[in-house]
Amino acid sequence: MSAAAETERVERPVGFKKYGLNLLKDYAILIAVILAIIVLAVVEPAFLTFRNLRNLLDQNAGIGIIACGMTFVIIARGFDLSVSATFAVSGITAALIANASSPALGLASGVVVGTVIGLANGILIARLQLNSFLITLASSIVIRGFGIAISGGFLINVTEKSYSTLGRGTVYGISYPSIVFIMFVVIAMLVLHRTQYGRYIFAVGGNEEAALLSGIRTKIIKGSTFAIAGFAAALAGILLSSKVSTGIPNSGTGLELQAIAAVVLGGTSIAGGAGAIWRTVVGVFLLAIINNAFNIMNLEAYLREIVTGTIIILAVITNTLTGRK
Repeated sequence: MSAAAETERVERPVGFKKYGLNLLKDYAILIAVILAIIVLAVVEPAFLTFRNLRNLLDQNAGIGIIACGMTFVIIARGFDLSVSATFAVSGITAALIANASSPALGLASGVVVGTVIGLANGILIARLQLNSFLITLASSIVIRGFGIAISGGFLINVTEKSYSTLGRGTVYGISYPSIVFIMFVVIAMLVLHRTQYGRYIFAVGGNEEAALLSGIRTKIIKGSTFAIAGFAAALAGILLSSKVSTGIPNSGTGLELQAIAAVVLGGTSIAGGAGAIWRTVVGVFLLAIINNAFNIMNLEAYLREIVTGTIIILAVITNTLTGRK
């Protein structure tokens, strides 16, 4: 056998092995979810029932929408810790205006308020080149305080029955919040992965200076991602408010951390410039499946926290090491 043939014979398996490792790395989160579903289906048959899966989708629609919005921010190399406060204020605003005028106007106003809050964060961060972590942390305190001020710290109940339609309505057994979540995911995927605007977001997150030199208006692009996150948080907020027919001042506490965890767990780079909406959705459902499994099997809550935290730590380590390579 010639030396060239021998070399070819040796290199083929190496190339295949490298391809296999890259494939495993790229789709590890998806494989983990599939394995989790298989294990739970065997251990607890009730997991794969239509009722349980429908409830799983409905219960995680809000955090899923917020996490998808957060994906835009993180890909553009930012963080938004104000989404939980925006979530609460949007629900309060919707309930107050619904009582004062009409449910439709109230729900629309809640979304507008959340989007404006996100846009304000974006202008401060992008225009003034401020640290997104610190600014949104501070703004979350201000926003939540504002929510308590306008509500007096009390629940805002909405008596008009039509107000609850968005949160409680169903189509063929699938809730409106679940449908809104699915639609949001599809639109977000198209915007982020099929438009010039989406490509600009990746460019800004990958190398903002290079993006600026190539003619991209980096400040507008980066600032707009916070408006998207604000819109997503507001949309999730009015869905909850509609479901319970109430504006809740202290709602959404900790949602920002859950959203970031889902995005990172999905494999979106915390260093910016890389990620995908489908990854975030898979991350959301991996966390949801873990939570659902512990509930179905009646296991201790502290064990769920330990397992969830460990998985997130491993995801961050993997994310960081992969980014360095």
